Amino acid sequence: MVTNGQQRSVTHLAERLVHLEAPKEVVLAAGEWMAHRMDQDGFQWLRGRTSLERRVDGRIERIRLESGRWNKTGKLIEFSVVGLEVFDQGLKEWRQCNSDLTVERPDSAEGTVCVTSFLDISREAKAIVTISGSRVAVVDRLCDHVREVALPWFDSSRKLEDLAEAVPDALLRPTGFGQDLVEFLVSRGLYAEARSLIRRVLSLGEGYRDSFSQGRDIAISGGRPSWHSPQALGWSSEVLGLL
Repeated sequence: MVTNGQQRSVTHLAERLVHLEAPKEVVLAAGEWMAHRMDQDGFQWLRGRTSLERRVDGRIERIRLESGRWNKTGKLIEFSVVGLEVFDQGLKEWRQCNSDLTVERPDSAEGTVCVTSFLDISREAKAIVTISGSRVAVVDRLCDHVREVALPWFDSSRKLEDLAEAVPDALLRPTGFGQDLVEFLVSRGLYAEARSLIRRVLSLGEGYRDSFSQGRDIAISGGRPSWHSPQALGWSSEVLGLL
């Protein structure tokens, strides 16, 4: 049941979205409206990050928005969904405690599970909200699309027992997040699932297998590859004893 107070709050959000004029404020109001629409899914609006975030049991799922480069009051106001990100506190702590078993990465990425550009998984990432009277409808359409595309993407890495089969191939490309996902599974003690994920990566093509072998050789020789390098997964598989 929606209370009168809640209805007034929703009306206020819609009125702000319709009546604001400065592009920055319109985009921020659009983000607030999207958070209202996705509240049922557990997302909240973080104005400072210009993102929608869902936090559950140490896991952060983030939808990042970005204003259009050429926005100008009275001429053009647009924004896009630019990225989806997953972070995990348990994985961050595992990496901090096992620094010799993981590649070097920026401190800001210590909890990274996986990230994707929204443009890689959707061709409908942009909302043009120049015309005030159509803003609510335009943002609603984008929000419905984001729920359709982003929520399954987040779900693919949430159920750890099914992760090896569920995550999209794009996350496993040689410079992608295969190594991060393997560490995510290992941080939870799911070694069999980590090995299943490695087998899936190796089944994707000869280039994947070549990079994997190179990473193993680096580990055996005492080297250490960079984060997101093609050799990172093979290196991790060797140092983590997953072969």
